[in-house]
Amino acid sequence: MTWQPTPYTVPLLVAAVASFGFTVYAVGNRSRGGHALLWSFVGVAGTAGVWALAYAAQLSAPALGPALFFNRFVWFASAGLAVAWPAFVFSYVDRTAWLGRRRFPLFWAVPAAVAVAVWTVGVDPLFYVDPALVDADGYRVLEYTPTAALLGFVGYTYAVNLFTFAVLAYAAVARDGVFRRQAAVLFVAGVAPMAFGAAGISGVIGPENGVVDFTPVAFGGTSALLAWLVFRYRLLDVSPVARDAVFANLSDAVVVCDADGRVVDRNDPAEALFPEAEIGVEVGEAFDDLPTVADAVTGEGSDDEFRVTLDGGGAPQFLTVDVHDITGPGTTRGGIVLLFRDITERETLQRRYRALIEKSPNVIAVCGEDGLVRYVSPSIERLIGHRPNEIEGRPVIDLVHPEDRREAQHAFERAFDSDEPQSLTHRIARGDGSWRLFETVIERLFEDAREVVITATDVTEARRYEQRLQVLNRVLRHDLKNDTNVIGGYADLLRDHVDEEGDPYLDVIDRKVGTLTHLSDQAREIDVALHSDAARTEIDLAALVVRLCQSLESSFPHATVSVTAPESAVVAADELLESAIRNVLENAVVHNDGDDPHVEATVVADGDRFRVDVADDGPGIPPVERTVFSEARETALEHASGLGLWLVHWIITESGGDVEIATREPTGTVVQMWLPRATEGSD
Repeated sequence: MTWQPTPYTVPLLVAAVASFGFTVYAVGNRSRGGHALLWSFVGVAGTAGVWALAYAAQLSAPALGPALFFNRFVWFASAGLAVAWPAFVFSYVDRTAWLGRRRFPLFWAVPAAVAVAVWTVGVDPLFYVDPALVDADGYRVLEYTPTAALLGFVGYTYAVNLFTFAVLAYAAVARDGVFRRQAAVLFVAGVAPMAFGAAGISGVIGPENGVVDFTPVAFGGTSALLAWLVFRYRLLDVSPVARDAVFANLSDAVVVCDADGRVVDRNDPAEALFPEAEIGVEVGEAFDDLPTVADAVTGEGSDDEFRVTLDGGGAPQFLTVDVHDITGPGTTRGGIVLLFRDITERETLQRRYRALIEKSPNVIAVCGEDGLVRYVSPSIERLIGHRPNEIEGRPVIDLVHPEDRREAQHAFERAFDSDEPQSLTHRIARGDGSWRLFETVIERLFEDAREVVITATDVTEARRYEQRLQVLNRVLRHDLKNDTNVIGGYADLLRDHVDEEGDPYLDVIDRKVGTLTHLSDQAREIDVALHSDAARTEIDLAALVVRLCQSLESSFPHATVSVTAPESAVVAADELLESAIRNVLENAVVHNDGDDPHVEATVVADGDRFRVDVADDGPGIPPVERTVFSEARETALEHASGLGLWLVHWIITESGGDVEIATREPTGTVVQMWLPRATEGSD
C-alpha cells in the first residue's frame, strides 16, 4: 500500500506532535495547578493530538477502507474533545458546579453515545451515505452525503463550543492582568479551529472538489498559543480561582509566585510597589532589595508573617508580609501568595508615641487590678533613678511615701470604678533614698480594660519655687507697705520743720509714697487673680462702671469723671472683673500729670458683646507697656501702670473678652474692653 502525500500531512503531524508534547508535559508536572484544570488540559491536548494524527493518516490513505478506518479515530478524538474542552473551560473559570454529577452528563452523554456508535456501527452508515474517495488537486479526499446523525452531532459540538466561547469572553472582559490575557488567548485558541473547520466544510477554503476538515490543521497554530500561555503566563501553575476572590477591589498589594519561585501574577498596588516584579521574573530578582521576601517564597524563611521596610528613596514604607501556600486537591504545592499590607501610618504613630513616652518629662506606668506594675516608661530612670526592669512586676504602692500610701491606694481603687481620672499629690522614693513630690493622675486605660494608666509629674522644684515666690511676695508687699507708711508719716512731720521752699520736695515724697502704696495693692490683687479659682458669673456691667466712677470721684476730688451707660448691660465675666475696671479708671487719674484730669467712661452694646471705653486726657501709656495687649508677652515695666495693665489683661481674657489701647487726640488714651453678653442659664 502506497501512502499519498497531501499539502496538509506535515501541518497535521506538527499539530499532533505539539499536542502530544503538551500532554506529556502536563502529566509530568501534575503536582502543579488544580486537579480538574490539569487533567482536563491533558484531555484537550491528548484528543487534539489523536485527531490531528488520525486525520493525517486518513488523508494519506490510498483506499476507501483505510480512510474510513482512520476516520473512525477522528470521530473518537472529536467526541473526546467535545468533553475535555468544556471541562477545561469550566475548571479554568472555576465553574465547578458544571463539573458535578448532575450537570456534566449534559456534556459527555452525547459524545459518549457517538463514540460507542462509531465503534459498534461504524462511520458508514452512521455518518456517511455513499462515501467515496474523489480526486482533489492531485490527491484524493473523502466525499460523502452527511446523515442526520452527523448533522446533529456537529450541531451539538458547535453549540457547546459557542457556550464555552461566551464563558471565556466574559472572563476576558471581567478580569484584568495576566488572567485577562490568558482568557483572551484561550478564546482565540478555541474559536480558530472551529472557524477554520466551518470554512473548510462550506468550501470557502480548501480544494475545489471534495471536503477537507481544517479543524485539526488549525491545531498547529493553537499549539503555539498554548505554548505561550503555558510557559509565559504559567497557565498550569496557578489558576485564576483566587484572583477573582482576592484581587477585586483589593487595596493591599498581592504577588503570586509559582512553586519554582517565579512571579505569575500581581495586582496594581503590587505593580506600583515592586516595578521589578514582572510576570515570569524570579523572586530573587523581583525582590532584590527584600531578600526575606525571596526566602519566604523559596522556603528558606521560617515565619508566615513578617515585616519589611521598603526604601523608595523618600520616606520609608513599612509593610507586613503574609505568606500563603496555594495547595489544591491532588497537588503538593501550587504556588505562593504574598500579601503586602502597608502599615506605614500605624508604624509611624507607634514610633512617635514610643518616642514621646521615652522622652516624656513624666513617669508613665500601666498597672493591673492586682496593683503590680506591668509597664513603666524609660523616663523613670532619668526622673527618679530606677530602671524600668527594677519596677515592673512590683507593687506600685511600694514607691509611695508611707504617709501618702493610704490616699494613693484609695485613688488607685476609685480609678477602676469611675470614668473620671483620679488626681493626688504625693511623694515618691528616688533610687538614692530621697523623696520627690509628684502630681499623679490615675485613669482607666480603656473602658472595658481592668488596667489603669498612671501619669506622674515631678513638681518638687515647681512647688518649692512657688512657695518661695509666695513668701517673697507676702514679705515684699508687707514690708513695702509698712515702709511707705513710715516714710509718709515722717514726711508729714517734716512739714512743720521746713520752710516753704521745701514743700515741693515733700509733695514729691507724698506722690511717690502714694504710688508705692498703689503698687503694693495691685500686687496683692494680681496675687489673688493668679491663685483664684473664680468662675464666670453674671455681672451688670453698667451698674459696676457707674459705681466705680462714683468711687473714683470720691477718691480723687480734683478729677472730673463722666459716665454714660444703659440701664442694664449683663455680661458673663470673671468675678475679679471689678479689679480690672477699677485699675483702668484709677490709672487714668493717677498717671495724669494735669491739675484737672478728665475721665470719660462709656458702656455700649457691640453685637453679642458689651464694650467699655475709658478715655482720659493724660500723657498716654508708654508704647513699651502696650505690648501687654499687642504681643501678649511680658516686658520690662518702666511705669507702675504696667503692673495694673497685666492685671487687666489677665482678668479680661479669662472672661473671654478682648482689650485694646488707642491714642486719643489731641492727648490722652482710650482703653476699650469687650465682654461677652450673659446667656440664659449661665452661672
